[in-house]
Amino acid sequence: MRLAFLAAGLILSAALSSGQGLPVTNDLVRRSCGPCHQSDSQQRMSRISYVRKTPEGWEETIQRMARLHGFSAAPADARKIEQYLSASHGLVASELEKIAYSLDGEDVQEQVPNDAVKNACVTCHSYAKIAGQRRTREEWLNLKDFLLALFPTLVYQHRHEDWPGLCDQALPWLADQFPLETPEWKREKDLKAPGEGRWLLNGHQTGKGDYVGSLTFHAAADGEFETQISREFADGSETSMKGSGLWLGAAAWRGSGHGTDVDREREVFHLSADGTTQRGRWYPYQHPELGATETRYRVDAAPQISGVFPSVLRRGAASVLHIHGANFDASLKPGDIALGDGIAIEKITQGSPGQIALQVHVAADAKIGRRDVRVLKAAKAASLTIFDKIDYILVLPEKAMPRLGGVRAVKRFIQFEAHAFSNGPDGIPGNSDDLDLGMIKASWSISEPSTSSGAQNTKYVGTIDQAGLFTPAGEGPNAERFRSTNNAGDVWVNASYKPDGSAAALNARAYVLVSVPDYRELITP
Repeated sequence: MRLAFLAAGLILSAALSSGQGLPVTNDLVRRSCGPCHQSDSQQRMSRISYVRKTPEGWEETIQRMARLHGFSAAPADARKIEQYLSASHGLVASELEKIAYSLDGEDVQEQVPNDAVKNACVTCHSYAKIAGQRRTREEWLNLKDFLLALFPTLVYQHRHEDWPGLCDQALPWLADQFPLETPEWKREKDLKAPGEGRWLLNGHQTGKGDYVGSLTFHAAADGEFETQISREFADGSETSMKGSGLWLGAAAWRGSGHGTDVDREREVFHLSADGTTQRGRWYPYQHPELGATETRYRVDAAPQISGVFPSVLRRGAASVLHIHGANFDASLKPGDIALGDGIAIEKITQGSPGQIALQVHVAADAKIGRRDVRVLKAAKAASLTIFDKIDYILVLPEKAMPRLGGVRAVKRFIQFEAHAFSNGPDGIPGNSDDLDLGMIKASWSISEPSTSSGAQNTKYVGTIDQAGLFTPAGEGPNAERFRSTNNAGDVWVNASYKPDGSAAALNARAYVLVSVPDYRELITP
């Protein structure tokens, strides 16, 4: 404990002596945090003024202060503190964009650009968590002593390498890469969050498919907004959702809601630096592995295209094409719409400000590939695909790791999709011009890998339904298994699909490693 106070004191002194620092002007923050965080004549508070973080980073800091240092605040006040720090000591849009995947729960494989950081830091943290902070050089360089004071066992945990030595390499690099004041911050720190208004949206809900829709923001009390969302899927089904949320800073939207197909959902979106686009995900509470990836476009007075259904047309086929968007002129003529060579617009069957329906025919020799759709000056890039036949299918994701749960931890599902593919213009499979033709309705099963050595994994690790949802088994020991081990193991997830007019089915599979619960979930109170 004495060592921890000594390290904290060194950090306080270094921070207060720095020429940089952001003043803390919020009375609630100064009153709540002032007993431990010193202030100088420029209203800079030790530690707080020399760090910028994401909303989740500040939330974690507040929770750590309560857990380790006895900080106490009413929930409403804690939220106001988080709001202020996220706005005045947070990341701006261009900075958030680079690490947004870690905030909205997207599952990606990170690339760590520095070996010392990878070995000293990413053994415990995601790279995005580190890259989601901005600090003065003093703050970065003092992290080694701070971490050693709070977590002395980490030296033992890294006994296979010189952890302090790695820190001496990693921290100067981080100080150079992520200083407190960046060009992006200087350029965007005075931008304001959007207010009331309407946004178009398009997205993909895992297991359900592509959709378009609209979203309206209505101002509510205490800086919050109420939201109303409608979504229309490519298969014709529709859902709606009501919710609320707030902007934490100018670019971070955090919301929640309930709808016709999700009892309770969470929204994590980030605004582009130009203020025209939000990108992010929404998902059921406690299940970030499910849900949807969505893009939202601010509606202005000009025509806009949000999506085209169906988005895939076969050579030689006739179809009714629906162009969704906003501000379309009801008097549009076929000549005002461009779908590319080889697609004849025979008739406009419906025209409204939000949707145009076209009767079209694709020539038998139409060029295979993706193409833009245009309505007067509005355009949607690569929104329509022309193909001749389905050449193969894939199961996506091709590798996955669901987690056991149901007792202390939440089960982590995997929603698989079977996608049809065309070999593309060059006719060769497996290269960059192959065309993803979207989801197909496949038959699903699981099978035993040849490496399982009689473990009967298909019996114990979980099940898959005919919608492609893999549900892992329960956590903990299983008396039926050898030595009562748990239900972890690996299986193949198989999909089979027979295209129209084909004599044989197309098959694909994904590798699934069913793992134990995430350790962090087991230690979370």
